[in-house]
Amino acid sequence: MEFFIARGAQKIGSVETASIDDFYYLRDSIHNALEDGEFGSRFPVFLCRFEPDEWKVDELDSLRRELETIVEAFKRLPPEPFDSHWESRAAGSGASYANLYEVFIDAGGQPILGRLLDLCRMAERMEAPINLR
Repeated sequence: MEFFIARGAQKIGSVETASIDDFYYLRDSIHNALEDGEFGSRFPVFLCRFEPDEWKVDELDSLRRELETIVEAFKRLPPEPFDSHWESRAAGSGASYANLYEVFIDAGGQPILGRLLDLCRMAERMEAPINLR
């Protein structure tokens, strides 16, 4: 799955997961770790956005605040993913992680939540939507 800012046909910034499943596992882990059973109850903008495949400019402030809260919380949690996919992936990588924030990485091996937060801040500065594909 790719998240990107575009100006015309040009991509200005982007974040990509290795697969769409990786994004779904990340969402499920956020829900399991930080919400009390109701999907999207604390993070509706981040967890529930899929149509029309973008975060609109007027949603970016809420999205940024949600991502900041998630990042803060995941940095305080132990590096124990809430699903077997990421758990086996983390174990198989041979890497050691200080916290849950470091476990979830993008296609380039960087913590995806930090990359998404940076992308959101860029989109806010540019007053541009974040597209999902």
